Amino acid sequence: GDWWNPAGCWPMLESLRKAMAPGKMITTECNADPYIRFFDGYLTWHWQAENMVPAFPAVYAGAVQMFGRNYGAGASTRDLALCTKMGQQLVFGEQIGWLSPSIAAEPVAGRFLRLTVRMRDRFRRYFSAGEMARPPALLGEMPRVRSDWAWFGETWITTDAVLTGAWRLPSERSAVLLYVNVSDQPVAVRTRVRPADLGAPARGVRWSRLTDPDGEAQPSEAPAAFTVGPREILAFEARW
Repeated sequence: GDWWNPAGCWPMLESLRKAMAPGKMITTECNADPYIRFFDGYLTWHWQAENMVPAFPAVYAGAVQMFGRNYGAGASTRDLALCTKMGQQLVFGEQIGWLSPSIAAEPVAGRFLRLTVRMRDRFRRYFSAGEMARPPALLGEMPRVRSDWAWFGETWITTDAVLTGAWRLPSERSAVLLYVNVSDQPVAVRTRVRPADLGAPARGVRWSRLTDPDGEAQPSEAPAAFTVGPREILAFEARW
């Protein structure tokens, strides 16, 4: 019947939204399309699969905030699993975390956690008010990494060593591209960036490059060929 939707949950959630005080929000565990207009945040803790793509944030970023992953990790690949989840969260546009605070004290995962959180904070407006653009393509052979994400038992996940993401603010004529190396080795990158994928004109785009989220961005050319250091994040911001 219709006791779940639309007769049950939808009227309940609609009445809650009407009664909400200004500045309040409603979040829920997991993400599902039928409820998108009622919630402000989705806990995406179950995104733990092989070959994931950011289809959901590509459609709904800006309509709902996505936050959190389950941070299980097998002992033999713990650092890599944790760092890969953090990197994927960053390029997918999720708030980083839903993890034990003790991870912040770990020498490898803790450092990368601070880096991803600060980098996300540096570009937070893209994630709160912007939209996802097509992630920049990586050309040629790319090293692959494999780690146990420990999702209800062993769960081996393989990804590129460098994860990419792109976010834009059309009304402010700007975009940011992210290249996240989750491995412990430097990776030489060749990439293709098409201005049309960012909603930018073919000419007149000004680029800057940032590795330290607390530092000053440096003028740059459009990303084409560069090296991303071990567990480093490179951000290229475009304005036009």
